Amino acid sequence: MKSALIDFCINCIRTESRSGREAQMATLVAGEMKKLGYDKVIIDDYGSVIGKINGSGEKSVLFEGHMDTVDVPSIEQWSVDPFGGEIKDDKLYGLGSADMKSALAAMIYGAGELIEQRDRLRGDVYVCAVVFEETMEGVAFEKILDNINPDWVILGEPSDLKLALGQKGRAEIVIKTSGKNAHSATPEYGINAIDAMHKFICKVNEIPFNSSEQLGKGILEITDIISSPYPGSSVVPNYCRATYDRRLIEDESEESILEPFKKIIEKLKREKSDFDGTASIEYAAEKTYTGALIESSRFFPGWIIDTGSTIVKAALDSYSRLGIEAEICYYPFCTDGSASAGKRNIPTIGIGPASPEMVHKVDEYVRIDDIMKVKNLYRGIALSLLE
Repeated sequence: MKSALIDFCINCIRTESRSGREAQMATLVAGEMKKLGYDKVIIDDYGSVIGKINGSGEKSVLFEGHMDTVDVPSIEQWSVDPFGGEIKDDKLYGLGSADMKSALAAMIYGAGELIEQRDRLRGDVYVCAVVFEETMEGVAFEKILDNINPDWVILGEPSDLKLALGQKGRAEIVIKTSGKNAHSATPEYGINAIDAMHKFICKVNEIPFNSSEQLGKGILEITDIISSPYPGSSVVPNYCRATYDRRLIEDESEESILEPFKKIIEKLKREKSDFDGTASIEYAAEKTYTGALIESSRFFPGWIIDTGSTIVKAALDSYSRLGIEAEICYYPFCTDGSASAGKRNIPTIGIGPASPEMVHKVDEYVRIDDIMKVKNLYRGIALSLLE
């Protein structure tokens, strides 16, 4: 089993699957599920793969991982082939090894080991391999949840084998300012949209953010800014657009995070009658490899699960039986749990074999032993919930 699982991990790393290009990876995943004997394997309209193992009861547990990766970061700095799946010093290297092909493979095999023990299962086990997580967290997963309503969800995002009981959410806030074109030699005849944006940015630094005991403080970071016309040769710009990355704690909504931005805009309008600005949540649309359009506002809520939840107890039981120390953590980044826990209140946890520090980094790797440990944890949690 170890050899087969690691070989599958290597094949996953060798299969390029950037967001929107997961077709070959989906074929590989579906084929492996069928080879292991899953009762049902389908690929949905977006291209996500869903495998099912039938139990005898009404409950269900769903393991969730994503197939897509980011682009190769600084390929010239890699000491190994990012698509090579090379093993050195008991570490498996390659793009997506940590985030999160090794966890996905471990889910497929961990659940697969329950096939011969299906008489012990008082419910169904699902494993889904999702598209477009890297840029549209939870959107493709929501399509799966529309058709499957699991009692529990287990994510495989990197946690260094720790038990993740929540995550920070993410939102992209777009600020637009408008002005009036004029020759830059006679700026008094125009209204400079960049100058208006500068006034707004200075005010944003005054916004206070709430804190959470588990998730820490809300974060705001400007990530891009552009004006028009560009390049602006001898012309006062009439348009400026800035994007802010807002990291969310639990119980924050689109309305609550936009409110302080809108208040700043209203204040600037009162101070200067020709100020014109708007604040909104970015709306994005992408094409999946199947040709389907995946679209959503870029608002992905944060969430926390109660430590007394049934799934948390089942996870702690699995850690104990395997002799692995259970350490609680909370994801500092956004995950597909925004769909299951953040929007639908489905009890959700996360356990991954790799360190969060390995995510989107040069020479990304995961320890072989940790892949095997997390595979056993996944299997144990499913048994604890459904046996």
